[in-house]
Amino acid sequence: MTHGPTFSRAFGSLTSSPRKRFTTFFVMLSVIFFIIFMSSGDPFLPREDKMQQSIAEMQTHLQFLDSLYRARQEDLITLQNKILASRCFNESHRHQPTSYSDTVTVTIAPEILTSLKNLSGTKAAQGVQPKNLQLFRTPFVFQLLPHLMNDPNSLRPSYHMKSGRVFVDVVIGIPTVKRDKESYLLITLTHLVNGLTEDDVNTTLIVVFVGETDLEYVVSIARQIETAFPKQVENGLIEVLSPSSSYYPDFDTLEKTLGDSMKRVKWRTKQNLDAIYLMSYAQTKGTFYLMLEDDVIAKNNYMQEIKQFTAATTVSTPNWFFIEYCQVGGIGKLFRSSDLIHFVTYVQLFYNNMPIDWLLESYLADRVCSIDKTSKACGKSKITIRPKYKTSLFQHIGLYSSLKGKIQKVKDAHFGSVPTFYPHTNPPLENIKTNIVEQGDHTLKRAYEGQTYFWGIKPKKDDMIEFRFEKPMAIKSYIFRSSNVDHVNDKFYDTVVEVLPSGTNNYTVIGSFDEFGLADGELKKDAGPFSAIRLSVQSDSFYWVILSEIEIVTYDDHENIR
Repeated sequence: MTHGPTFSRAFGSLTSSPRKRFTTFFVMLSVIFFIIFMSSGDPFLPREDKMQQSIAEMQTHLQFLDSLYRARQEDLITLQNKILASRCFNESHRHQPTSYSDTVTVTIAPEILTSLKNLSGTKAAQGVQPKNLQLFRTPFVFQLLPHLMNDPNSLRPSYHMKSGRVFVDVVIGIPTVKRDKESYLLITLTHLVNGLTEDDVNTTLIVVFVGETDLEYVVSIARQIETAFPKQVENGLIEVLSPSSSYYPDFDTLEKTLGDSMKRVKWRTKQNLDAIYLMSYAQTKGTFYLMLEDDVIAKNNYMQEIKQFTAATTVSTPNWFFIEYCQVGGIGKLFRSSDLIHFVTYVQLFYNNMPIDWLLESYLADRVCSIDKTSKACGKSKITIRPKYKTSLFQHIGLYSSLKGKIQKVKDAHFGSVPTFYPHTNPPLENIKTNIVEQGDHTLKRAYEGQTYFWGIKPKKDDMIEFRFEKPMAIKSYIFRSSNVDHVNDKFYDTVVEVLPSGTNNYTVIGSFDEFGLADGELKKDAGPFSAIRLSVQSDSFYWVILSEIEIVTYDDHENIR
């Protein structure tokens, strides 16, 4: 089975120099630095700090190269085992009717052979017979993510706009997906590119991971990036990567965990899979990996500050696991690439259990917290392997989450005023009514016409909002978005969407509002026509309610169905 250049490279990668040569080279270089330092007679501490940081940087590079060496060893061992198995198969085919395509030849000490003669015919003896010794395979990725075995190309990218860069200082990973309302990717890339010095540009790689299986969409994103950053794409600073559709499992079969809705479970599970795909690809490209998101802005010269603080921290806290350059979620976490394989495997174990930022916390706890430690002591232990930069180098700017319907509680001055409603041109109505008390000028009629948002006082059970069409219509899709950025809690809770088939008096439920206050859906053309669509409240609410978006799309907006 061909693994492709993603996860297979996470468990096996390129290098040809033996480990001892790297170690010897490092030791000699350290001695030279020490001699130069001692002969200089310079008593100032900053110079000693500088030398220690240089040595720490060399150690980190050595760890990175050593991880590549181990990965290459695994490739060679796998290849060697395949060759031995093939020889054993051919040999057994000539002399015995049974084939041993997975057996290997082993050397058994003479004293063991002597003792085995007394055990002839027993299963104990058979356990060490060369022809019966099976290869132990450890394809963890396929055991932990068994759906990958359904397609031999599941780990191959479906799209890859390559940069050709390898062995950079820092790989910046940016996963992105289709967002409900706005995309911030190009803004994020602009800040990241502008925040690099000329030297940083040559030692950095930005990998944009598009977590979508719609190839047309992926290509459009790549084209947008190339158009906006032609120089950076040409010189190899930016590349774009997207997985095969078979990389993802059937999300409808996932187990619900943490008491979350199925919608949230699917979202965070996919987010985890995207994160480890990107890590697995990036871990052979550079010494460090910087984990970001597609809706952040960066401080100017952020890379210089990262390099300086990382070097100093490696001297003072050499066993750090990641350094926080932003304390929000999974943003601004810097890892040694040589450590990523351990975390990737950990996420494979629990990718369906919790979100990526929780998995980071869990992994840290598993490393330094024993069962007899108090939570306070555990927290102190975790701090020792997760140093934090004095300020945040990255700021979260996204208003709309990649989880459809979810509004982030973070606004940024760079974006000016944030819209509180989204107007649409909707089908003409015969009448519109609600028994929810309207607040001021925020009436339902004005909201339907796109002039403002609807704002009502605490809906009660059996309250409703009804839109009755001028003539029956076949509804293609609908969106009812409750709450807005100023009033995040003012949304519909326990409320369903119903339609009234033409010529009847009985409403039919076609959807409901989710945990984020969004109700949307699509209908087949032959499902209609409908005389009306309404929102029906099933229980009393503790909050007021806002409808910030009303969109009803018909199959033919210009021709009413009779």
